[in-house]
Amino acid sequence: MPQLHINVKVPEAMKTPNVLFGILLTFALAIGVSACSQTDAKIEGQNDPQTTTPAVNVRVEEVKSAPFADAIQVTGIVKAYEDVMLSPEEGGVVKEWLVSKGARVVKGEVIAVLNDEVLRAGFNAADAQYKLSALNYEKQAKVFEEQAISELQLKSGEYNRDAAKAQADLLKARLERAYLKSPINGILNDRFFDEGEFAPPAVPIAHLVNNSMLKIVAEVPEVHASNIASGTTARLTIDAFPGDTLYGKVTYVASTINPNNRTLPVEIIISNPVNKLKPEMIARVKLIRASRRAALLISESVIQQVDRNKYIIYVENQGKAEERVIKLGARQGNLVEILEGLKAGDRLIIAGFQKLVHGQPVTITG
Repeated sequence: MPQLHINVKVPEAMKTPNVLFGILLTFALAIGVSACSQTDAKIEGQNDPQTTTPAVNVRVEEVKSAPFADAIQVTGIVKAYEDVMLSPEEGGVVKEWLVSKGARVVKGEVIAVLNDEVLRAGFNAADAQYKLSALNYEKQAKVFEEQAISELQLKSGEYNRDAAKAQADLLKARLERAYLKSPINGILNDRFFDEGEFAPPAVPIAHLVNNSMLKIVAEVPEVHASNIASGTTARLTIDAFPGDTLYGKVTYVASTINPNNRTLPVEIIISNPVNKLKPEMIARVKLIRASRRAALLISESVIQQVDRNKYIIYVENQGKAEERVIKLGARQGNLVEILEGLKAGDRLIIAGFQKLVHGQPVTITG
């Protein structure tokens, strides 16, 4: 700033200290007012109404309603509807397999025979003893009618007959145990003993499965336990067949939480008419809590969190960015349901929104 030189001729009468101080103060105030005027002029120049905020290039997408299923997604394991390890009650040498591995069997069909020679001989002896006791009792009954024997002798013959019958029935049951029968309708999946090997009692000799129906065993996180009940619809995809979608119902919900991982075990039953699915496959399970025919879904990438529970998006409205506070709903992959703050037909800004402010001009590109 150029220096201001002022030459003032002061009359002699005014050359007193107080008068000189007043004159200097007046000139200082005049200089200050001049400087403020120049500053105000600069500020007015900056606020010139002719200066405008530049428009931001954005891309928009019209919001449309779509069907939506609010689901809990978990991982499950495919299990056979019926899975049986068959064990002999009476140990013995495997005499013969009547069914080959992989063959279909029906409930009650004999699939293997154990060596029954000793058991059969014992049954035959007991059965003969029973027939003899029965015959003696019949003869004693006729003699008793003629009062040739006492009632005690008749009762003794009756009890001997009954005891012989019980012994014969016991040995017959043991003999029948040498014939191993399938307890289910299904497939003989495996045989653990070959013919000629000794199969001890209570040790599995065969594995049978029923694959016509399958159950999916899954575990639901504890936080969702209140949303799951028997009858809940389940949508499933199998990793081995990613293009297929299956549907089933929850048929079992555990009464207690698994303390090891804080989950609730559930089971879903599905049909498997052509045996396409196999036990132990991995299944992706979506348990449908609610479904809506018309929901507003947007990508989570366009949602900005500006406060703990405050989420915003931007829509284009008459060439300007309009900020909307939204309420979030359920999720479906990377899509989020919008419950409030958006409606069908809005032009959602999906690119270039990162530095927008409410009311800022925008130019639609792309």
